[in-house]
Amino acid sequence: MKTGSWASILGIYLFGVCGASTVSKIIPLGGDLAHWFDLGPAHFGWLVSLIAVPAALLAIPSGMVVDRFGPRIVLLCCALLGITANVIYSFAPTMLMLQVARLLEGTVIVHMYTAGPALLMATTEGKRRTTAMTIWATYMPVGTAVGLTIGGLFAETQGWRLTFACHGALYLAAGLLGLLQPDVKVRHPSAKPGLAAQILDLRAAYARPGLLLLGLAFFLMISMGLGANVTFPRYFSRAHDISMASASQMVAMATLVMVPGSLFAGLVLSRGLSQQMLFTLLGVVGFVVGILSFFPHLDIPVRYMVLGGWFFASGAAIAVLLATLPVVAEPQRRGAATALINQAGALATFVNPPIWLTYAEGTDWTPFAVLLGTGWSIAIAAMWLLALNAAKNRVTAPSA
Repeated sequence: MKTGSWASILGIYLFGVCGASTVSKIIPLGGDLAHWFDLGPAHFGWLVSLIAVPAALLAIPSGMVVDRFGPRIVLLCCALLGITANVIYSFAPTMLMLQVARLLEGTVIVHMYTAGPALLMATTEGKRRTTAMTIWATYMPVGTAVGLTIGGLFAETQGWRLTFACHGALYLAAGLLGLLQPDVKVRHPSAKPGLAAQILDLRAAYARPGLLLLGLAFFLMISMGLGANVTFPRYFSRAHDISMASASQMVAMATLVMVPGSLFAGLVLSRGLSQQMLFTLLGVVGFVVGILSFFPHLDIPVRYMVLGGWFFASGAAIAVLLATLPVVAEPQRRGAATALINQAGALATFVNPPIWLTYAEGTDWTPFAVLLGTGWSIAIAAMWLLALNAAKNRVTAPSA
């Protein structure tokens, strides 16, 4: 492939889609796993969230691995390990083997999420780079939709394990395209700070009130987004008396609305509206459409409308938080700040599925209203406290 070509960009993007679909592909399979491995809702939730453990532990070391071996080599190794994990899933006789595969996938995606942007930035320039990174930013909703679709196709059938064959084939396609990707020069290890220095930077980031507040808001947004995502298929299947495949397809289609939501946030912020004000407006809308998404007595067309509103608001809100990160983080600590945000997202991924899936067994919507109301309220408060902290720093800066 030619360096910086669209074929190269889309080939790298496929790795991001593979990673995001890793998280969501087993969500429609909750009933199958419960049947074959005697899993309750909470235990299934922990299996879903197990993928976040490597992400929390390897956020910093993954950057060093990419710097040492180069992003292309790391992506190729990720493809191989992703295929291996899906083979384990396909033949796993025990829950222990499923957990091993899940942890292996967690290791894969944390390295892919580091190596993918690194290869894009190394092989593109100027406007093409900006466009490439914008495209990369959409891998999460697209990958989530792909995972829900693949899992939904085989859920509640004797061939439910074919989900992993399809996902393994997706990794194989990404790996074959990865072989054609241009190679980039590996920077000398001394050109980057070591692990100890990066840990010190991360500790310094944790000491910054603005970053902590942003990390809290990000944690809450990922908590609500992931919690709702893992809950919707089973909840809608019960509420509308439809198959898990149909419910998963409904959620997969609505998830794609996050993409225009992100673009909308960028457009509005470029017109001068503050991050705090936009986030607050999105929070009000997100809370209303969020609780309506869980309201049991809705027709399916209305469900699609409120569900699309939920994903639009949550996609835009996450985009606002990410747009705020460069404003809050000092230039010398942006890497550590990004690691802090990534760890907040990983913690949210680990904690929330068991909580939300416990309530998904019935059609009572009030627990979800409480979770959404609490999450949005604290996140909005954190954003306004962040603005007050930034204003205070600007006032005291001249005398520092």
